[in-house]
Amino acid sequence: MNLAVLLALASGATWAIGMTVAKPALRHIDLPSYMLGRWLLVAPLALAYAAITGSLGFPGVYAVGMAALAGALDSAVGGFFYLLAMERTPAYQASTLASTAPVWGVTTAILLLGEPARWQVLAAALLAVVGAFLLVGRRVRIRDHALGSAFGLLTGFVWGFAETIPAKLALDAGLSPVSLLFVFACSGFVTIAAALPLLRSRYPRRIDRTGAGLTLLSAVGGAFLGWFFWLSALDRAPASIVSPIRGSTLVFALVYSILFLRERPHRIALLGVALVLGGVLLVSTTA
Repeated sequence: MNLAVLLALASGATWAIGMTVAKPALRHIDLPSYMLGRWLLVAPLALAYAAITGSLGFPGVYAVGMAALAGALDSAVGGFFYLLAMERTPAYQASTLASTAPVWGVTTAILLLGEPARWQVLAAALLAVVGAFLLVGRRVRIRDHALGSAFGLLTGFVWGFAETIPAKLALDAGLSPVSLLFVFACSGFVTIAAALPLLRSRYPRRIDRTGAGLTLLSAVGGAFLGWFFWLSALDRAPASIVSPIRGSTLVFALVYSILFLRERPHRIALLGVALVLGGVLLVSTTA
């Protein structure tokens, strides 16, 4: 299997750590502090790794600007839309609609980056989204929660776009994956910090040792490693090829929830797993 595909799968496995940890973490820490803390921890980790490996470098304003745009859109704008979706619709529905990101990633890569519209890639993106809906094991009622559903779809679009277009443009402009992650984390932290006064009235500060520990786990396992693997994959293959593999995040999150949270998945979730893995296999034939 192509190295880019394996790296993208690794990003799904580590991103799922953050997705799984978030549920218990938010019982011990308020959401703005959780979001802010993750990127505050990721930035020095990325800087240290880049310094140790000698891969820290900033080739130009354009590359840095694209990396900063990706960070602001994905962590702050996408995170804010996801928060609004979670408030207005059931959590499973918000996460499912946000998981349409692979479709938007493939679509924008084809339209804006000029990548070829391979049928395998389009089919893989569709399988990833359908699989995400089945993984939830519940019916998504968009009409019953129209506004929340709209925010969920907006989250998927913003995440799919940010993880694909500005990130790929920054890499193509000469920014290394770890340098991009450093700029990304700094941009995300600054953008969230700027919005903090608007959020504090609704989410007062609340944190204990458990919340701090789970935030650290989410930052290292979910954000730092997840994004490092993702950007390394994106640096090695067209964006439209690696985007469908993002759907594997929900598969790994399902496995973690069974192993560590003792949750019982719906039987139809197994079909969802099969569809997502089928999409990964399709993509691996074109990578």
